Amino acid sequence: MRPNVVDLRPDSPKRLTLRVSVLDRCQYRCAYCRPGAVSPFFAREEWVSVDDYARLAPHFGAIGVNKVRFTGGEPLLRPDLPGVVRAFRDHIPDCHLALTTNGQLLDRKLDDLIEAGLTGATVHIDSLRPERYRALMGDGDVKLIVDALLRAQARLSEVKINTVMQRGKNVDEIGDFIALSRSTGIEVRFIELMNTGSAVQYTKETFFTGREIVDAVRTLAGATPVERRSPSDPAALWQTDDGVVFGIIASDTESFCAQCNRLRLTANGNLRGCLYQSAGIDLVEPLQRGSDDEIRARILAAVSAKRSYHPDVMPKGRVRFSMAQTGG
Repeated sequence: MRPNVVDLRPDSPKRLTLRVSVLDRCQYRCAYCRPGAVSPFFAREEWVSVDDYARLAPHFGAIGVNKVRFTGGEPLLRPDLPGVVRAFRDHIPDCHLALTTNGQLLDRKLDDLIEAGLTGATVHIDSLRPERYRALMGDGDVKLIVDALLRAQARLSEVKINTVMQRGKNVDEIGDFIALSRSTGIEVRFIELMNTGSAVQYTKETFFTGREIVDAVRTLAGATPVERRSPSDPAALWQTDDGVVFGIIASDTESFCAQCNRLRLTANGNLRGCLYQSAGIDLVEPLQRGSDDEIRARILAAVSAKRSYHPDVMPKGRVRFSMAQTGG
């Protein structure tokens, strides 16, 4: 087994998570992500089709995928997203199917997604203050998005909030997010900025470490570490003195490559074992040829080749990318 990577060989008992980026576009322009800034958007004709997802899904189920997260860009911009969700529900019936979204379109599309088989949602919110939200993320109403999240909470088995902490931008709202979690029961996960190369100067100026986040919460409400729900979960869990559980995803300063069980499928059908990986294995070509044996062989090859390309492990030869390009 390669160093710093969990054992994902086909005979390994560990379960796998598949992150499916259904498109690389987003209506927001968060300064640390900037969709389209690093490489051109995929043409719609390049997107993996619903029929092709239906052909891929059973192969992923056969190797132990028991959780699929649909990402982007902003996945709710894809008109046929319910069909994508249904393709995985039909072929991996017991799979947890979750969505990561900015939430702007969640309310109007939730019914169709639940009918298709969606079971969870994580909504990305970098500020609870309306004017700041628009300045940091884009033209949206954060109050309406929180309302949509609360309605989703009543209907889905799991809902969470992701917030990217940025020095000088939103760290003064850490207490507000903890208070929201306390009042609603929705877990908040504070995320450390990742230097993907798409916004180097911005990341340098606003970087706020996971340890600093914990210290800020400890000052406000106390903070004690608790055990991760699963060793492969990206979020380290903490609990305030009054029992509010929150997560810290500190990918840069406390990388968790050794426990990573994730595979990533880009919108144009490239399968990778690491977010930082510049190239993976093409699944479109065997799809076009109609070769199920080759599809399975390529998926197994990607699993066998999985290793960490994190800067801590491979500091040289980094390739710039945006989170929207690979799937956040």
